[in-house]
Amino acid sequence: MSAFLANRGLIATVLKRYMLSGVDVDDLTQETVVRALEAEQHKEILEPKRFLVGIAKNIARSEIERQSKSLVGLLEDVTPRAYISDEPSVEAVVDSRRRMQVFSQAIGELPPQCQMVFVLKYFYGASHKDISAKLDIAISTVEKHVALGLRRCRQHMMNAQQGDATDVSESNVLGLESWRKSR
Repeated sequence: MSAFLANRGLIATVLKRYMLSGVDVDDLTQETVVRALEAEQHKEILEPKRFLVGIAKNIARSEIERQSKSLVGLLEDVTPRAYISDEPSVEAVVDSRRRMQVFSQAIGELPPQCQMVFVLKYFYGASHKDISAKLDIAISTVEKHVALGLRRCRQHMMNAQQGDATDVSESNVLGLESWRKSR
């Protein structure tokens, strides 16, 4: 114990060389003393100063290794794959909304009975037979309205994609055209 008290400053200096914080230095200095006292019970220590410095270095290295392992663990928790989102991109959402708007417009332009058949078929999943009974029309008429609705909606969407639809164009969706010009 007298060797420790005489070399306490030296032990703290050794530990500080390993860039450990002040709190760590105090704790590790105490651990150095405990280990030295335990070792003294089993064998005679001929050079206490050198022995204490050796224990302090070993303890500092062990502490640095422990801290680096915990840092590596933290870094593994923050890998980019942990933050990959399944959500669609902003561009995909805007494009999807634009296409849905064009599709809604296409349905709105269908003749009234064709529109009812189309909505019952594709939004409510009704069968041709159910639609026929509900609207009191022949099954063949239902089939014709479904085909007409599909054909007109597809054509309207193709026209909008080519820029022919004037009501719903990119410039109308969130002001993208003016945004592009300002960039």
